[in-house]
Amino acid sequence: QKLLWKAADGVSLPSAEDMPKGTRATFVAPSWMLVGWAEDSPGFAWWFSEQHGPPRLLFGEQMFSTLEAEERASDFPTATCVHAFAHRYPVKTESICDRQTWHCGVLIEWSHGRYSTVVELAWRNGCGGYGAKSNWCEDKLADEPALWKCMQPNLVTPWDETKTEVRLIDQAARNKAEFEEYLSKYSNKSGLPLTHQRFVEPTVYASAPVRLRRLSERDLAGHILNYCRRVQTYSQLNSNCQTFTADLYAFLAGSRNIQPFSEMLRPMYKQHSKCFLYNPEYA
Repeated sequence: QKLLWKAADGVSLPSAEDMPKGTRATFVAPSWMLVGWAEDSPGFAWWFSEQHGPPRLLFGEQMFSTLEAEERASDFPTATCVHAFAHRYPVKTESICDRQTWHCGVLIEWSHGRYSTVVELAWRNGCGGYGAKSNWCEDKLADEPALWKCMQPNLVTPWDETKTEVRLIDQAARNKAEFEEYLSKYSNKSGLPLTHQRFVEPTVYASAPVRLRRLSERDLAGHILNYCRRVQTYSQLNSNCQTFTADLYAFLAGSRNIQPFSEMLRPMYKQHSKCFLYNPEYA
């Protein structure tokens, strides 16, 4: 194989006419992309909200600094209750694997009682790379959902099934009861056509008061960023949405006995609640 051009050599890229058929290119990303979507905002977590005025999406460490500034400017809400939920995904014909595949996440209620927040771990860029079609947004099926319009280009890249990101999405549902209504509205028992269903057999399987003192949105963002830096690998067996849900629920509720929703994951599960505690190193 013949090397035609290398960026480090400082010469101009050859023209297309000078490149033989079958030429392949290797693209090298800047090193800061190992720790975030922007050089000045490391951390693979984002928070989408339509509850703070116009729709907005905050990501990385700038998510923390923005929420910190908002706290100084006004009275800030604190987390009051935490719930763990699970559901399967709708498919035309469920296989054995489909029936064993449960997505889990956490719902957090706030002291203002105006909205709640869904927190979930998933494949990195799985939302941005899929047109921002989130099950937690009412306009999921729109040509351009509000979440899509808020996404910066650096968040719209092919997804990576081996890496993680954490998503926080504010929900119009104010509490557990209203959230369960939302789950039911889009469930397999709703009467909706399959293409409009989002959840199969949804359930809220654990609930508890938040036991961290005065946990604000800024605090939650900070804890999530801490976790993201330490738990970056996605694994179907030991580092996934279910293990994250168990970790976060245990951390917020002070629970030692919470386990992943699926029994098959429990023998290998080790709680990682301490990953939420300490500021990350991005160097």
